Amino acid sequence: MDDGLVALSETECYTLLHRRSLGRVGVHIDDQLAILPVYYALLDRDIVFRTSPGTKLDAATLQTLVVFEVDSATPPGWSVLVRGHAVELRSHDDEERARAALGHDWPAGEREHYVRIKVEHVTGRRLRES
Repeated sequence: MDDGLVALSETECYTLLHRRSLGRVGVHIDDQLAILPVYYALLDRDIVFRTSPGTKLDAATLQTLVVFEVDSATPPGWSVLVRGHAVELRSHDDEERARAALGHDWPAGEREHYVRIKVEHVTGRRLRES
């Protein structure tokens, strides 16, 4: 059965991740589910983003398994899903590398904490072109 989707290779997934700066992180803490937007960058082959205290930082502090998703509805539509554990970056060197990778893409307000999603699995799909 053809469901109209084509699986993307890991290389294609990372190419698409490099092209975007806004994605969504999904977390599960204390029986609560949340999907939250973040400005992100790739650091090595992991996702990094800045955040303020709250759900995303709590997930990192607890080294929680999270999901991260980025997509495009522009034909041919595609989606990349990353799964991995979130960790807060605490060393000055790691924070500096994350800051350099992120550039200036983030909303106003204080976001003094850096989170890294250590990628354990990445998958992607795109709509089959007609």
